[in-house]
Amino acid sequence: MNIKNTFLFVVCFVLTVSSDFAQEKVADPVTWDANWSNGFMLNSSDGNFKLKFGGRIMLDFLYISPDSYFDTIITFNKGVEFRRLRFYNSGLIYNNVSYKLQFDFANGHATLKDAFINLSNIPVAGNILIGHFKEPIGLELLNSSNNITFMERALTDPLTPERNTGIMLFNDIKSGRMTWALGYFLPSNFSGFGLYSGNKFNLSGRITGVPYYDAEDGFKLLHLGLSLTHRDHDNSAYTISSRPETHLAPKLILAEIDVARAVNQYGLEVVYVNGPFSAQGEFLSATALTAAESTLQNDSYNFNAYYGYISWFITGEHRNYKLSSGAFDRVKPKNNFGSESGTGAFEVGIRYSLIDLDDTDVTGGTMSDITLGLNWYLNPATRFMFNYVLTDVRDKGKINGYEFRFQVNF
Repeated sequence: MNIKNTFLFVVCFVLTVSSDFAQEKVADPVTWDANWSNGFMLNSSDGNFKLKFGGRIMLDFLYISPDSYFDTIITFNKGVEFRRLRFYNSGLIYNNVSYKLQFDFANGHATLKDAFINLSNIPVAGNILIGHFKEPIGLELLNSSNNITFMERALTDPLTPERNTGIMLFNDIKSGRMTWALGYFLPSNFSGFGLYSGNKFNLSGRITGVPYYDAEDGFKLLHLGLSLTHRDHDNSAYTISSRPETHLAPKLILAEIDVARAVNQYGLEVVYVNGPFSAQGEFLSATALTAAESTLQNDSYNFNAYYGYISWFITGEHRNYKLSSGAFDRVKPKNNFGSESGTGAFEVGIRYSLIDLDDTDVTGGTMSDITLGLNWYLNPATRFMFNYVLTDVRDKGKINGYEFRFQVNF
């Protein structure tokens, strides 16, 4: 789907939804309020209908300096890209049906990110989500790119399949102090499309708990999470690869299982927030089960990745947590830049991450990153970021990356 056709589709969709809402207004005189809440919103006075329009712009600049080993792999020393160019529309219909439609135009063509319908107030289950959306795997994946602390997600990212098409049950209990999600997915491409002659599917689940939460005394919390995933490969190839925490860099390590029956994976996550201080870490492990037709010598191969980081708000703010989803929300500066004596919020952070794709006769490689970050939040919707990334590919060499991002999300 090209950009022109996608844009026309989005416009027609929005006009159709708006028309339906307008007809509802005639049938049942309900007043509508327009407001801005980090995005343009329309709300009906009875609370049954809502519309929101938003998007994000992320412009990245990179300077990269690799060791001589990578001279034939990385043939440039600087670059620029629109990392994300997204537009979305979401809404609520008759108080218990919500939806979201989101496209990304960053690659010069339209890529479907989210397209789902959510039914809420379901007995026992709570919510049923149907469509194309993120699988419930890990905190770093489920945190929006608008709100992650560093420009790129950690080296655990290759172990998370991100968005696929399927159905998921989810809910929060004990006022959001616990959440759970369980979904069945069919692997699909960037448009949510897939055809299968066998039995390929993903079954993913996640549970989180917040044993300690205090939003009154400087904001403190302890978050714990566990995710489990089974991916049935139906005796097909399984590959996993990774680039440094620098998106313009090429992928430098690769593991391949020629014939895999399935991949079983688990992930552990922990976050501690105490006012302006935050510490976060995750560990993910994937075990690929080979088939009888495989040319490899083992029945299974294990690949691991983990990260840990700390961050500190120099200006005294804190990360905001969404109890209902077990993930983090946008940062709100105490004084927005441009207001009277307002400087915005400043955050510094350091992260170490590693991915190991070596196991006996599969030598995919091992790579680690040390990332230093500085974030300037001008207001809740605008952020400037700087990252320095030191990448070490074991037994091969190192890469220095310097990244800048200018971001607006609404």
